[in-house]
Amino acid sequence: MANLSQANLPDCWIFDRSVIKWQRKTYVMVGVMDLLSRKLLTWDLLRPLKPTPTATVLSLAISTYGKPPALVVGIDPVFKSPEVQAVYSQAEVWPVDLRQGKASVSIFIRSLWRNLEWEGLSWRELVDEASFRQVVADWLIHYNSDRPHQALGYQVPDERWRSLRYKL
Repeated sequence: MANLSQANLPDCWIFDRSVIKWQRKTYVMVGVMDLLSRKLLTWDLLRPLKPTPTATVLSLAISTYGKPPALVVGIDPVFKSPEVQAVYSQAEVWPVDLRQGKASVSIFIRSLWRNLEWEGLSWRELVDEASFRQVVADWLIHYNSDRPHQALGYQVPDERWRSLRYKL
C-alpha cells in the first residue's frame, strides 16, 4: 500500500459515497471531505443515489468553503453524470478518479463511513427514519467538532481545518 502518512498527504478534497443499510433499507451517504484536516465539509443521506442531489452536495461544499485545491472523486458512475460534471465545469475543478483496487486517499472517507456505522448507528434503537437521520447528523457534528484524531495530533477536524486554512 502507498505511504499515506499525515506528513505526505496531498492537499485535496475527496468526493465519494458509501452504502449504509438500516431496517432493510439502503441509503447512500455522499460527502466531501478535506483530506488534510479530515473535516467532512458537506454530506447528504440519499435514497436512492441520484445525480442532482449528489451534485448539490459538491456545489454546497464549493459555495461554503471555496474551490478545492484538488478533487478526488469516487468510481461510481454518478460522479460522471452531466449534473455533477456541470458543477465541476462551473467551479473550474477537474477531478481525479479513484481507481478500484488501488491504495488511495479514499480510505480516509471510507473509514469515516465505517465509524459512523459502528459508533453512531450500531448500538442504537432507532424507531423511524427521522430518528435515523438525526442520529447520523448528530454523529457527524460530533466527528467534526468533538472527536480527536491521533493522526491530527489529537486535534478535532474543525480545529485542524481552521489552523490549516487560516494559517493560525
